[in-house]
Amino acid sequence: MESAARIDHVLTYELTSKDLEEVRFALSPAAETVLSLRALRDPGRFPLQLPWVRAVQSLLEGPDWEVLGQLVNATMGSPDFLTPRPMSPLTQFADELEIIGRVDQETFERQLEAVNGESTTLTPGRVVEALGDYWQTVMAPYWNRMRTILTADITYRGHILTQQGTGAMLNELGPAISYSQGVLKVEKVSEISRSERINGRGLVLQPTLFGPHAVIPYDPGADPFLGYPPRGQANLWTVVAPPTPQDLAQLIGTARARVLRLLTHPRTTTDIAAELQVTPSAVSQHLQLLRRTGLVEPQRAGKQVLYRTTELAQLLTGN
Repeated sequence: MESAARIDHVLTYELTSKDLEEVRFALSPAAETVLSLRALRDPGRFPLQLPWVRAVQSLLEGPDWEVLGQLVNATMGSPDFLTPRPMSPLTQFADELEIIGRVDQETFERQLEAVNGESTTLTPGRVVEALGDYWQTVMAPYWNRMRTILTADITYRGHILTQQGTGAMLNELGPAISYSQGVLKVEKVSEISRSERINGRGLVLQPTLFGPHAVIPYDPGADPFLGYPPRGQANLWTVVAPPTPQDLAQLIGTARARVLRLLTHPRTTTDIAAELQVTPSAVSQHLQLLRRTGLVEPQRAGKQVLYRTTELAQLLTGN
């Protein structure tokens, strides 16, 4: 991946009307993990994330920096295989780590050499282990708060897309990003200017806390992807700590608090009932009230209806 930098070069994506219909949003814990290494390498470029940088300083002795130091270069570039293109806002870090571990050796060596300017002695297994340790130590304790900002931004962009259209939504992604008549331009990227056609491959948009202006694929011709800065970052680290389970139970009731606590991932009414050892009808009543108060939302998957927490509920529970 490349992030917007000081060099005034431009990536241009050409989109047909069909391409515009296929634009989608996604989240990537793996991408945020890899991109966060940039903030640790050059904190001055990430002023909004300085509270996080300060907070994790005492945690940095554990991860394998001999490996991690080779995953981002001085111009903030990183190999694309480390950031598999996400296709959903519900992407899980473990799933992405598995994909990273399956990278073929030729791609692994070629991309690392392109980023670092020299051959590597690393192996995919060692990279996966280092990233897993880094995630658990440095990212996971803060991921719930980060994810809340990222998912809230996707919701906001979705409203603009629905009400004003794809073009208007693209033009609001950030000052380095502009769209007009089928042409999406990303300015000041640290790569030779290039123009690419989407050609039905789908454009994935991903809010990221660690790309101050924009993030694009490192390799020309890679699957179309654009990382952009989410709204609300200025308040990210000033949010008060989430309430305790006891506080939440007093607010919404013990039974409904237990339901929310179980929704760390989308689940069916029957699944929740089995977990709580109560009847599905009792769970259904709680879910309907939680839905009316904006704390859960349904999501159809085939013939099943899954329930997941909203951004508001995630703030309340820390999930």
